[in-house]
Formats: sequence, structure tokens, C-alpha cells
Amino acid sequence: MNSALHGIKVVDLTQGVSGPMSTRLLSQMGARVIKVERPQGGDLIRHWDDYVNGMCSGHVWVNPGKESIALNLRSEEGVDILLRLLADADVVIENFVPGTLAGWGLDDDRLRSVKDDLIICHISGFGQTGPSADRAALDLIIQAESGLISTNGTEAEPAKLSVSVADISGSMYATISILECLYHRERTGEGQTIDLALFDAVMTWTGYFPYMAWYQGRNPGRVGLNHHTMFPYGVYQAGDDKGVVIAAGAGSHDQWRRFCEAMSLPELIDHPDYSSNGLRLQNKDELQKIVVDAMAAQPQSYWLERFHEFGIPSGAYNEFDEALEHPRLKHRKLVKEIDSAVGPVKVFDFAPSFSSLDSVNELGPPLLGEHTDSILAEIGLDPEAIEKLRAGEIVV
Repeated sequence: MNSALHGIKVVDLTQGVSGPMSTRLLSQMGARVIKVERPQGGDLIRHWDDYVNGMCSGHVWVNPGKESIALNLRSEEGVDILLRLLADADVVIENFVPGTLAGWGLDDDRLRSVKDDLIICHISGFGQTGPSADRAALDLIIQAESGLISTNGTEAEPAKLSVSVADISGSMYATISILECLYHRERTGEGQTIDLALFDAVMTWTGYFPYMAWYQGRNPGRVGLNHHTMFPYGVYQAGDDKGVVIAAGAGSHDQWRRFCEAMSLPELIDHPDYSSNGLRLQNKDELQKIVVDAMAAQPQSYWLERFHEFGIPSGAYNEFDEALEHPRLKHRKLVKEIDSAVGPVKVFDFAPSFSSLDSVNELGPPLLGEHTDSILAEIGLDPEAIEKLRAGEIVV
């Protein structure tokens, strides 16, 4: 296939979401990803549920496109096999608690001793050094410590973000960082070590919140489905009880004028209580009642067409099953069905589409150790040697 990372080999020691999501993206760019898992149960994400023909939905989400070898890295034989795998690898990525690999005799110097231009990516909750570095940190912990939970939910009750935003932000930065290091190596011949903290990653995603604290001396607080700095903004019920999402609260007076015209409320355009974004925020309770009453007069289809006509950002409030039937998904053919050991499974294609490059979706989510024998054979082990390792519980 015409894929950008064809020929790049990634050895993936990660589990959960933050690392596996990154290597999933690399596999879709054409990299070969060898997922190294512990023989006793493998990646912890395998055990969250059994929704997909007996396989975990999380595993099906983040681990297609990879080969799996079950390898005991607490043994000398397992460490030796890993180092042999790294001899022709380009990238190794891990997300254990800092110090774990070094405790197994696999510090950066040892990893790079087999290939001096190796790119080593460490993902952790709070980085490899400094405060809290030795702490395990799942997505919920990072959402809490970063203050993100305190900004989400209603005034009455906070809520975590339902998607693993800390893990995903880390995976995106890991992917970008690895691509940057591959480009750097192409120009200089140098390997690189990446130290990526989920806390750092998600903090850079907090947008304007820090500026409210730094320059206004106040916390963002929780605004439910509304916006901290714009109004009108949120979900409104149309006359047929279907939701309409409106993002009409930009500071532009022209957009406010068009919104009022679309709502057939021209008297609000220059109203002394609503003529600027600041005034609308200041008087949002009264304005909210006006908008709610007006929205209830017409069905969802009317408002979506009306707002589109007047250039007001809006959309339908969908339940998740409705989103999966969205015309955009069908037009883009973003959902693919690929073969796996448990039968055909649905996966999302690579989100970007290119004029000529291909995304790769060939391998389904692997069973634990599904490719152990073929990978070991590649590095020169014969069937007798492989069976000896299996009998010694070094591989599965």
C-alpha cells in the first residue's frame, strides 16, 4: 500500500489507552506494530468487557493493526528476546510506572545498546522525573488533578468527561512526537528519548481556562451545556421535543443580528440588555427564557434549515446510535469491517483522508500471543526452541 510509514517497525510495550491508541494510529499510517504483552492475561484493556464476539470493546478500539507476542519481561530469556526484536526496530514505546523497565534491566542505555538510533517513547501520568513521577495515574486521576473535572458538569454536580480525554491527549502527543523524531532522525541520524506526561498533555488542552485564572483571578466553574464566555450556546428543545444545538454566541454583532432574524426576534438586535456578548452573558437567565420559548414554536427540522439559511452554527442533538447513522460517516465510509480471530469486527478508518496516501486496516485486534510463533521464527528461533520457551512460561 502507498502508506507513509511502510517499513517502520514499532515495538509496543504499552497497555490501556494512552500508548495503544498511539500505536494504533502509527499502524494506520503503515508502520508494523509488534505488541508485547505479559503472558498472564496480556494488556489490561482486554478484560474490561466482552462486547465484541467475546472480545473487549476497548481492545477492538485501540489494538487493531498489530501483531501480539506474549513475552515474560521479568525473565532473562524474555529480555533477550525483546532486545533481539529491537535490533531492527525504529521505535519502542512504553507506559509503565516510571522505573518499571529499569527494574527489569531495560533502562534507556540498555535499549539503545542494540540500536543507537532507536526512538524511545515513555508515557506516564506525571513524567519520568519530578513530583508524583512514581505514581500510577489512570485517566480519571489526571482529569481530577488537572482541574478538568472541576470545569465539567452542572453547577450542582461535577462530572468527568466520558471519553478518556487525558489518555487520548497523551496518545496524540506521543504520535506527533514519534513522527517528529522519525523526521529528525532522517535528517541527523540521531535517535531520541521522549518523556510524555499525561498531566502535561491535557493541561495544554484546557484552552482559555488558565487565562481566566491568571488574568481574572477566578476559576472557570461549571456551566453544563452552556459556554463559559459565549451566549446563546447550548442545546434547546424544539417544538417536537428534539434537541437543537446552537453556537450563536460569538462576539460578532453581525452574527447576533442574523441569529435574531432567524429567530424572528428583531427587537432583540439592539436591545440595551443584549446588544453585546458581555451583556448577553450578564443577562443570560432572561435571554435564555426568550430563546427557549421561541424554539418551542417550531420543530427541529425547521430550525436546522432556518439556522443554516442565516449562517448560524447549529446541529441536531443526537443520541449515540443516531450519530453512528450520520450521513457523514456513510459518505466518508469511515467505518470499516476487518477480519479477526473472533470474526469480522467494525473499526474506524484513519480520520484524515489524503489525496494519494492510503490508511492501513488489514489486521484485526489480535488474540493474546496470536503472532508469538511467527515473530520468534523471524528472529531465528526454531519450533523446538519456541516450545521450550513456552514450557518455561517465557512466551505464550
